[in-house]
Amino acid sequence: MSDQAAFLIVDDEQEVCNFFSYLLNQKGYLVITATSGAEASARLKEQRFNTALVDLKLPDANGLDILKEIKSVQPSCEVIIITGYSTVKSAVEAIQLGAFDYVEKPFVDIEEMEKLLERSLDVKAETEALSIAQQELGFVIGRSQKMINLVAAAQKIAKKNITVLIQGETGTGKEVLARYIHSVSHRSEKPFLAFNCGAFTETLLESELFGHEKGSFTGATHKKKGIFELANRATLFLDEIDSASPAIQIKLLRVLETGEFLRVGGEEMCKVDVRIITATNTDLTAKVAENKFREDLFYRLDVASLQIPPLRQRVEDLEVFIDFFLQKEAAAKQIPLKKFDHKALSILKKHQWPGNIRELSNTVAQALLLSKGDQIGVEDLPARIRAGQEETPVLAPGEISEQETSLTSLSEGAKLAEILDHFQEELLESICFREGFNFESFNSDISAWRDNLLAAIIEGAVEDTYGNQSRAAKLLGITPRALRYHLKKGLPG
Repeated sequence: MSDQAAFLIVDDEQEVCNFFSYLLNQKGYLVITATSGAEASARLKEQRFNTALVDLKLPDANGLDILKEIKSVQPSCEVIIITGYSTVKSAVEAIQLGAFDYVEKPFVDIEEMEKLLERSLDVKAETEALSIAQQELGFVIGRSQKMINLVAAAQKIAKKNITVLIQGETGTGKEVLARYIHSVSHRSEKPFLAFNCGAFTETLLESELFGHEKGSFTGATHKKKGIFELANRATLFLDEIDSASPAIQIKLLRVLETGEFLRVGGEEMCKVDVRIITATNTDLTAKVAENKFREDLFYRLDVASLQIPPLRQRVEDLEVFIDFFLQKEAAAKQIPLKKFDHKALSILKKHQWPGNIRELSNTVAQALLLSKGDQIGVEDLPARIRAGQEETPVLAPGEISEQETSLTSLSEGAKLAEILDHFQEELLESICFREGFNFESFNSDISAWRDNLLAAIIEGAVEDTYGNQSRAAKLLGITPRALRYHLKKGLPG
């Protein structure tokens, strides 16, 4: 068999086949074309290919089906999907199914196209470059094939100037993935700004996002730029996008469509160029069906969608993350590196991790900080982790055991005091008062942090009792009515 690299072009437009034939033939590569799915299947039986370029929409076949067929009969053949803007979502799905990359019609940048085709012939170098970039950024993927495919898709769409929607449960690392996308994008030299839409009332949210003019409302003593203006030519990450009110959703839609908006109380249109990445831990499709989220905005946000699987579906990644967090915490706290003993590790593997990677990170940090021996044992694990693995009597629905109701307030209070003292020391050391310190802004931020923390505690109690609000209220030492009030309000007061 010849060492000459072979390309298969599958597209029902003869002009596209001619374009790639000319581009690749002049480089000395073998080019074979097919204008239908049936013809492509026949060519795959006749010739081994290094790279295939496949149109997503063919008269007799779906490009994703051809991708699967190629990966089945010729696994080493790299597949580049050809798509239009309206089918970018399917192209991202193709990457998660094993496609090397995708290109959009019309082909504008021929030089970039040539680079992509050359890279497809040296996947090893591409993989090594990807691994180096992840190590430099401290971005941990794990061993899960789902996550490997997901990050591969994120890496590809990072280079495109398109909106990304990241979905996943609380604590799965949506912001971490968003930061990674920014770091490997063409905007990496510009700032990455993160904003939580669920942390503000509607009035404050509008002002924070779009800014306001002096005197536009009570307390608006000066003109203020919103985060969209601050993120001009940069990347803006909007977390909990589902929390945006209908009025805010309309303004967001306009920004996405035109890049324009008005400040609160303003009359002059502001123009920005912002790469938007949004995230949610809810099912936006369901919210659209319930008329709780604008359908047109959803389709604008859902150009490229990435779904992060929960940690319980990535058990093979658990030890990778445990080792990473142990090293990170030991270095940060300047304490000796320790390992979990066999029994403690076994319990960690059996835990369901409703708080996902964030819960795992906090658990590792707490266990490392409080452990006294050379290794981290079962006794060093938080009570909530140990409790799930101990034999307990069967209880009636809503009933709470004596073990659950005997609060270790003294020891838990001591632990909390130790953690808060450490936090206070680090915070005070980081402040340079000579350069000025915005006390009012800090006071607002710390209040928002407190509210978010209390909301997370309530959410955690509800998750740990599998949605049993009566039982969750007892665990928290509040009435069911108070719990319902906090859940309805969204932020504990």
